[in-house]
Amino acid sequence: MMESRLSKNSAETTRLFYRNWRERFAIPLLVGVLILGSIALIPALRGSASTVVDAVFITVYVLTGIVTIVRFSYAVRMSVFLLSIYVLGISELILYGILGDGLFFFLGLIIFSTMLLSPRAGIAALILNILTFSVFGWLMLSGRVTPLNQSVLPSKIDDWVSAGVVLSMFGLVIIIGFQRLEQEFLESQKQIDITLNDLKNERTNLENKVFERTVQLGKINKIGRAVTAILDPDELLKQAAHLIEVEFDCYYTAFFLLDLSEHWADLKEATGEAGRILRENKYRLDVDGKSAVSVAIRTKQAYIVQEAGTKAARPDNPLLPYSRSQIAMPLIVGDTVLGALEMHATKANAFSPQDIEAYQNMANEIAIALENSRLFLRGQQSLSEMRATQRQYLQGAWQSLTDHRRLDYALGDNDSDDNKEIKIPLVLRDQIIGQVYLENSAEWSPEQKTLIESITTQASLALENARLVEESQSIAAREKLANELITKIWASTNMDNILQTTVRELGRSLEASEVVIEVSMGTEDE
Repeated sequence: MMESRLSKNSAETTRLFYRNWRERFAIPLLVGVLILGSIALIPALRGSASTVVDAVFITVYVLTGIVTIVRFSYAVRMSVFLLSIYVLGISELILYGILGDGLFFFLGLIIFSTMLLSPRAGIAALILNILTFSVFGWLMLSGRVTPLNQSVLPSKIDDWVSAGVVLSMFGLVIIIGFQRLEQEFLESQKQIDITLNDLKNERTNLENKVFERTVQLGKINKIGRAVTAILDPDELLKQAAHLIEVEFDCYYTAFFLLDLSEHWADLKEATGEAGRILRENKYRLDVDGKSAVSVAIRTKQAYIVQEAGTKAARPDNPLLPYSRSQIAMPLIVGDTVLGALEMHATKANAFSPQDIEAYQNMANEIAIALENSRLFLRGQQSLSEMRATQRQYLQGAWQSLTDHRRLDYALGDNDSDDNKEIKIPLVLRDQIIGQVYLENSAEWSPEQKTLIESITTQASLALENARLVEESQSIAAREKLANELITKIWASTNMDNILQTTVRELGRSLEASEVVIEVSMGTEDE
């Protein structure tokens, strides 16, 4: 009952926190809308062809300013804000029809309704938008209402249906996404509150424990701090095993990690001569077996074995003849089990049930540090691969460019053999694409070298930007030429005209001396 009451209070606190966050977000949002709206309002009014639309824009802006300045409730402010978005969307429909920018306003209505109020409000906004599309679509398609802007192309029923489907699709995705996000936020905050409450209770209990308990927690914190600073997984396990052995006076300490099949736990690190021999023999345990490590991994709970050397507890290991107590803790990150930590002691009953929580916390810290180190190595590997790919791309691009164009420039004459020369490479993202060669009668000072390096760096970036611009222009030109040719070919109405147009346009565009096109059906023998 106590846990249920704490969970309920935590949920209420979380919802209150989330609601306060949204209310604090309202004022910056409204102020930002006013600032951006003032920038967009004047050109919008100048380009508008309707006094009604101008009045709507001004009214919406004024209402937004009022609810921003005057201290209204959160519900009133957001209602006015959402109503303003909806009115702007309707104004766009009246002015330009479905082919205008109204879709963005209606989509924004769904987004802000979901984010600032609730997913239910987002669903209501979606339904309202669909009804609005249906009504205005019927009015405009039947000719009862026409867009105020006469230059707008007439819309078809396909345009309205397409816009409605797009709005529904993106609207549902947005609503579901924000709903999941809100649930995850509430659940995460709830878990944080629960964890904080547990820590408070733990702190209260720890104050009543003896000095040995305090020393034990201090050792665990020391090990946790040490392993979190290590980014190499192998070194992390090695240091963790050594620290555990020293701090807790363990006879034997070992780390087991699951293989890809998750049916075997491989020994990755162990202390002492026994650990060395076991590692050399590639010692592993069956997860479905009866060992303490297997039970801990399978049940995701710490497992204690007293008088571990007896046959009643587990099979004897001749390499560990002095083990009298054993504890195995799963290495867990979230819901994923990475492996297990095993500790042996020469004293009987060295590990009590009261120690399980402390030791498991230590195992969790090591597991998180191990997973972080793995992620770091993967990130470094991915970054190296990306850099290598980028260098390869730059090398290929500049090699192709320099094969077809000579890119160099010289200024001045080398009229003395005593000149002091300096060569500074043109480096672009760790890839050398050229170099700058300078000569001078005097020695180059460090300040001059620094200046030259700074200039060459900027020159490399400018060259790359110029190459990208030329490449974009070349692609655009090819696409434009292809579109023009396709348009002319499709404009022909019979096969002779199509063939003639194809040959003529290809010859003219490519400046070919001869172009022949032939349509024939050959046999397989031919």
